[in-house]
Amino acid sequence: MYMLKWILRFFYLMIITVATVYVYGSANYSRLEAYYKDHMADVINQPEAYLKGINTIMGLDYYASEPAYLFEQNEGNYQFKLALYPIGVSLNDVLYDGLMVYVYDVKIIENGEEILYPKIKITVDLDRETFKNGDEFFSSTFITFDPEKEFPYSYVPNLFLLYSDNYLKVSGEDAYANITKLTIAYSDGALNDSNQLIFKETMLFIGSNVIVSDAAHIKTDQFIVNPNDFRLSLNFPDGKLSETVIADFGLVTDAGNLSDYNGLIWRTMTIYVLIAGALTYFLFFHKVVMEKIRARRMDQPSTTSKPVVQEAIFKDIEYKNEDGK
Repeated sequence: MYMLKWILRFFYLMIITVATVYVYGSANYSRLEAYYKDHMADVINQPEAYLKGINTIMGLDYYASEPAYLFEQNEGNYQFKLALYPIGVSLNDVLYDGLMVYVYDVKIIENGEEILYPKIKITVDLDRETFKNGDEFFSSTFITFDPEKEFPYSYVPNLFLLYSDNYLKVSGEDAYANITKLTIAYSDGALNDSNQLIFKETMLFIGSNVIVSDAAHIKTDQFIVNPNDFRLSLNFPDGKLSETVIADFGLVTDAGNLSDYNGLIWRTMTIYVLIAGALTYFLFFHKVVMEKIRARRMDQPSTTSKPVVQEAIFKDIEYKNEDGK
């Protein structure tokens, strides 16, 4: 029985630990959501303002002020802009190069009417299976963006790839996968029986370095992604970021201040600690505390003794009648 109690306590501690991580993560998402709503939701089609927000919520070290690749379609019924920016991200104090796909200014008109809040799906195909999802590696990855939903549930119209393990680096080799194709699918919001978005069979855009037969409203076979345009740190002195490097390479390091929204985390964690503390007390300490209180009361001398009735010193004398009765 003694061993069982400790096993149960151990599992309880594990549950509390997992719950703490989950609650903190949820609180942090609430903070990011509030920041996105205040600073990013209304400037999604303004790269300078929006990408500063991306620096903030995604924790980027920098992005290049000018995209390494830009495709614009500004006329007709199907319009959008596609930009690929070099980025840098520090993971465990190591700076990694990467690229950010950014799709904006999307305007789609079908049957004479504009699709309000079109949902888009950005897919990138690689020439090697390097992108890790779960326990498997794949040669493609995608993100779906729904502008009608709040962050983080809508995610963002950006896809990120790093020249690191689990992204573009080939496992066990000093080599990296290359991007061979990029597609943009779109939806007007229609859902299937599984409550999932139905994307149009004809894609909005297909970009590749070869002619592709798949149907798309806009296509190009001049979509060429040169890794040297994105591996900027190879040209940094000592491979490190500095003020000189930032100026010479035109990097943007500006970010917003998330600490202004820390109150959301403190409020959530305070409520959680109070609930977890109360639950822990009643499960493990309440019985012990009550037993100690009862024992202390029993050890104390009684202050409510039954009063002693004092026998009268003088008693009334009963006289007999004259007849002796």
